Amino acid sequence: MTKGELNRRISVWRKPLIDDGTASVEGAPVEIGKRWAKMVDISDGERLRAEQHGQELATRFTVLSDSLTRTITGKDLLKCEGASYYVIGTKRLGARRRDAIEITCGSQPDVAQ
Repeated sequence: MTKGELNRRISVWRKPLIDDGTASVEGAPVEIGKRWAKMVDISDGERLRAEQHGQELATRFTVLSDSLTRTITGKDLLKCEGASYYVIGTKRLGARRRDAIEITCGSQPDVAQ
């Protein structure tokens, strides 16, 4: 992957833990960083093979591995070009630590704001 392929700007959002006086609860998501990414929508055939149905859109973002992108989990939210994507999973691409990370996300068109 070349840096020229990273043509979309994504922002990473995470819910902080807030002490409400009796326990720690998750607060509203806050932006924790922005990164350049390559965005690829998952094909219809791939979705059918994975038995995904309904109005959900699936997208993969590929980012360079760094201290922020290595901490992205299913609890995070990504925003890109006005749409919100919930993280389904991540995987490291390449054998070295500083290679890329692929983030698989889902988005529902009627709630992706």
